[in-house]
Amino acid sequence: MMTQPALQFETRNLAEREPSAEKPASAFDGSEKREFRRDPAHDLSEIILDGRKFGIACLIHDISQGGARLEVSCGELPKRFVLANYTRRTKTLCRLVWRKGQLIGVNFLTKPRAFSIDERL
Repeated sequence: MMTQPALQFETRNLAEREPSAEKPASAFDGSEKREFRRDPAHDLSEIILDGRKFGIACLIHDISQGGARLEVSCGELPKRFVLANYTRRTKTLCRLVWRKGQLIGVNFLTKPRAFSIDERL
């Protein structure tokens, strides 16, 4: 079996992150209010819940330094959970912010941390 080289990720404290070039719009005009620009993604991921043997498969549709928009096919979720991104090989603690049907928005509470696929999450 061929071994792939380890992926390199930027590791900065979330408190030190810099806003993207796109500044948040004024609260009065009703347009975009996100702190960070979201980039398109199609990342295979899994929501890891405390006390459960199996996670919940999900797809990341877009991602930024501060959060992501996910598609899930499950019912109720807790306010906090670990998101394992298998495409980028990272995991991070998230907070559920909003939900519209199968789409959810999350904020990252910790910086994404690299993990190996064979490592137990």
